Amino acid sequence: MTVVAEPPRARPGLRLAIALAFLLLFLWELLGAVSNLLAWAGFAAVLHRQLSAFAWLVLGGGVVVPIAAFVLAVLLTRRRTSGTLALVLVVAYAASQALTLSLLAFFQVGIGVR
Repeated sequence: MTVVAEPPRARPGLRLAIALAFLLLFLWELLGAVSNLLAWAGFAAVLHRQLSAFAWLVLGGGVVVPIAAFVLAVLLTRRRTSGTLALVLVVAYAASQALTLSLLAFFQVGIGVR
């Protein structure tokens, strides 16, 4: 007697719930990056100065990193299981946080805050 293993059933609802839960985390990080960009632009305006190209590049990179990390993680796991999606999103979120903090530190050193 041969037992045939059935492939696991696809649960699109579970994948969607996982993606939406992580989307909230990535949006929170994006909100922080946008608020940094607006705050530094506001500080420069108060001082009647402009942000340098370096500042725009680094602060803009902080906005791009969470978007790119989320999109890349979802695209890489579109044909994988829900568990793989969750694991890749956790790694993408951790990498995104690390890159964002590194960019912020790089920005502060570059403008002479630290």
